[in-house]
Amino acid sequence: MTRPRARTDAASAMAMQWTRRIRLRHLEVLLAIARHRSLTEAAVALDITQPAVSQWLADIEAAAGVRLFERGQRLRPTPFAAPILAHAGRVLQDAQRAFAELSVIRAGGAGLVRVGAMRVAAASLVPAAVLRLRAQVPGVELALVEDIAARLWEAFERNELDVLVTRLDTRVLGSGLPHRALFADRYRVVCGPQHPLAGRKRVGWRDAARHPWLMPGAGTPLQEALSATFAAAGLAMPPVLLTSASGAANVALLGSRTPWPCTPAWSRRACRSRARWWRCR
Repeated sequence: MTRPRARTDAASAMAMQWTRRIRLRHLEVLLAIARHRSLTEAAVALDITQPAVSQWLADIEAAAGVRLFERGQRLRPTPFAAPILAHAGRVLQDAQRAFAELSVIRAGGAGLVRVGAMRVAAASLVPAAVLRLRAQVPGVELALVEDIAARLWEAFERNELDVLVTRLDTRVLGSGLPHRALFADRYRVVCGPQHPLAGRKRVGWRDAARHPWLMPGAGTPLQEALSATFAAAGLAMPPVLLTSASGAANVALLGSRTPWPCTPAWSRRACRSRARWWRCR
């Protein structure tokens, strides 16, 4: 029976051997093979010969001690390939990031910070933060990506983003990552100037429920909040004209007779002269 310490030492020795044998080129070749499922096509993409790709694959499989792809007309990844491919992408991203930061510092900068933000934060919070950071650290280079929360998290997990400005939800709270509440977001109902409710001083949820809506996607926090709000008011969800996450399309549709929900930090800028907003009672 193997003692636990002996097993640990053996695993450490294998991991050390792995890290000493694997080079970034191995990972690049592995990702190309996974993308094209063909040694020949991977060779064309990498601008090297097919025998060279075969040798790189043989090297990494020998280092891993397992077969990563089943050979055939099209290569098929084995279950052992998934974790290596996932880490390979992150390692290459780290290498590219290191070179990018070196380039920034070489040019007199202070490094690169990649920020991912949802639309509401990108419109209202991030611009002021960018100006403040540049005033405090003049040489820093910033890159901003605007997207929905789910895709921002995916990019963050691939190490493509350094900072997220997103909802403080259970995913954030359970991640173990440092976080801070920046502001409390409140929603309004927005409609176009020709909408039947536009002239009303007070609008209730029952009034709004009589008209078709532009709705956020199913399962999003905003959609869930709306569902809970209508349920608390004893109302069914209103008819849906369109499910949309497109700010441009939503603003264009404000000219129709359709109310839709959005956050005031974004809507008051995008819809300042094209919409009427109010708090439902």
